[in-house]
Amino acid sequence: MQLLFHFQAIPLSEDHKPNRTDERKRIENAGGVVMWAGTWRVGGVLAMSRAFGDRMLKQFVVAEPEIQDKEIDEEFELLVLASDGLWDVVPNEDAVSLAGAEEEPEKAARKLTEAAFTRGSADNITCIVVRFHHEKAAPVNPKHE
Repeated sequence: MQLLFHFQAIPLSEDHKPNRTDERKRIENAGGVVMWAGTWRVGGVLAMSRAFGDRMLKQFVVAEPEIQDKEIDEEFELLVLASDGLWDVVPNEDAVSLAGAEEEPEKAARKLTEAAFTRGSADNITCIVVRFHHEKAAPVNPKHE
């Protein structure tokens, strides 16, 4: 997940990959195994360590999120939420640059998914772009009586 702030990417999450030290330890403590199968995978199957709905690996692949609190003010322009099919091939700075060039969020998301496909992603690619439309406060004019 990325925020765009003055055309700079601000990461809001860290990838939940099975080779991350803390994730690997959690998986192994639960009785799971992390192995190399083209990339690091839980049980040799899943290339992520947290996910929704994987019944076979549910004991090891949890859906518990890492939560971060961030105040969004008028300096933040957009938010990019995407699956690993995008983040594995599109660096953070490229993502916010591509998305920031489009006014319409739907077009920005399409541009990002097409970029991921063009760059060789063989995974499913899901992307949502949220553009913040901050209202500028109207100047207050004191009334004269």
